[in-house]
Amino acid sequence: MFGKKKVDPPVVPVRWDTEGGFVVGEVVRPSAFRKKGLVGRRAVRMPVTLDGERYFAAAAFVEQRDPEVRSYELYDATEAEGLLCTVEPASGGRGGERYQVRDQAGQELGVVFRTPAAKRAVQHGWWLRQPGRPDVVARYHWAKGSAREIAGRGADAAVRGAGSLVGSVVDSVLYGEQAASDNHSPARPTKPVTWRADDEVALTAGHTQGIKLYVPQASWLERRLAFALAVLRQE
Repeated sequence: MFGKKKVDPPVVPVRWDTEGGFVVGEVVRPSAFRKKGLVGRRAVRMPVTLDGERYFAAAAFVEQRDPEVRSYELYDATEAEGLLCTVEPASGGRGGERYQVRDQAGQELGVVFRTPAAKRAVQHGWWLRQPGRPDVVARYHWAKGSAREIAGRGADAAVRGAGSLVGSVVDSVLYGEQAASDNHSPARPTKPVTWRADDEVALTAGHTQGIKLYVPQASWLERRLAFALAVLRQE
């Protein structure tokens, strides 16, 4: 009927291990022209299309254990909120921050690192390590080779290369059909960030509808480890 307000369809949770991109936050539906956005519990969310409109369905609820510490529990949104993983600060390492990610049985899924401030002109602030795989790192395009090789080039190289992020993944990978409209919005998406394991693209991050979207690329990448990186990066 003309003039009748459209009711939003129910946005049911989705499986956390479903392939595709994800976001972290409370937004269920972004606000639009003359349309107020919808929000819910803080969660890892996946884009879904309902009645021709984009929504973000919960996949894993995010609970902070201690407001004074970056310590989190992620719960399955589809199965009575069963624990998926924990994210806890860890000691050790050469500077920076380390966070251990463990499954519900306490087995380590990997570690998320925050790059020490002195190295952030060379690589992105957050990276991860998954057992049995090369480190997953987002470096600037000029920073080739191992961490030791990069460090050996000296501070001058860092200064010359600062400000240029890896951007090898095209918008269509990150934004899908939404890319064209997003690129003409007042707030243009920032350049994508690409995390690589040696020469293989493992994870990318860009923006869709003003929300940071993460897209796992490597089939072997542990999604819960990627969730942890995204949760920590948003703090």
